Amino acid sequence: MKILFFGAGPIGSVYAHLLHDAGGDVAVLARGDRHDWLKENGLVLKNVITGKEYTSRVKLVNELKVEDEYDLVIVCMRKDKLLPVFEILAASPGVKNVLFMGNNALGFDDYLKHLPAEKILMGFPGAGGGILEQVVHYADREKAKGKRRAITIGELDGQTKERTLAVKSLFESAGVPVDLTTDIDGWLKYHLALVLPLAGAFYKYDCDNYEVAKDKETLRAMVRAAKEGGRVLRALGFRKRQPFVFNLFFWLPEIVVTMGVKAVLESKFAEVAFAMHAKAARGEVEDLAHEFQQLAAKTSVDTPNIDSLRSFIT
Repeated sequence: MKILFFGAGPIGSVYAHLLHDAGGDVAVLARGDRHDWLKENGLVLKNVITGKEYTSRVKLVNELKVEDEYDLVIVCMRKDKLLPVFEILAASPGVKNVLFMGNNALGFDDYLKHLPAEKILMGFPGAGGGILEQVVHYADREKAKGKRRAITIGELDGQTKERTLAVKSLFESAGVPVDLTTDIDGWLKYHLALVLPLAGAFYKYDCDNYEVAKDKETLRAMVRAAKEGGRVLRALGFRKRQPFVFNLFFWLPEIVVTMGVKAVLESKFAEVAFAMHAKAARGEVEDLAHEFQQLAAKTSVDTPNIDSLRSFIT
């Protein structure tokens, strides 16, 4: 399978490295200073959980040409940066399949304006991180000896197809677990119902997760906001709460959930996978918060905690 990673940010760099290291036919598209630095130095990554550093000499390109052919293009870019990517992909008949990995709140109409449904897969990465002086600092697990966090992938129509299994096998061959979902739209919406309250709390404390963990009232507001988001989505017909951890916000006492959130936020994983991303992607988070607000406006669900935390985003 011939693969192109569209975007050389932290997520694209991590998975390009892993697939390349496993023997995959991988190229990375980068531009400007990032392209020039990678051309000279290769992909340079530091896993902040294990402490290991890596360098990969992945094939590098600075454009997707009309005549180029790829079995799979993996787009790892912020949602607010996708419009020019759509236009380039629409003009690339040699691209057979496109996996978009990232946040999304309002469904896939924007994607379908440019690409046929049969080309599109949606997903979300398990790794997270940021770039410091062109070096990718990332976390793909919560403990040094723990397993990598899974990628989630789904087809727009909910089916599991031959290509779905092929993409799953591709990542698993590189040691990356993959969860398949039959409702990727619902999964991404519920994921945002968890992430947006977290982002609001981060911006309240200038993306310092350890300071957030000290603020009990903000932690409780995050838990309550996630529950409000879940009620919004159920009111809109999304009955299955996913990922599964979302159910714990409803099943367990608030104090227990708050303690669990506090423990997560006191970790190096939260510092790298959550806080670094929030600091770098504020424009995207603002757009996503507005999109979720549009969803809430379609219901009669009260969202005081969502509204309070959103004020720190916008």
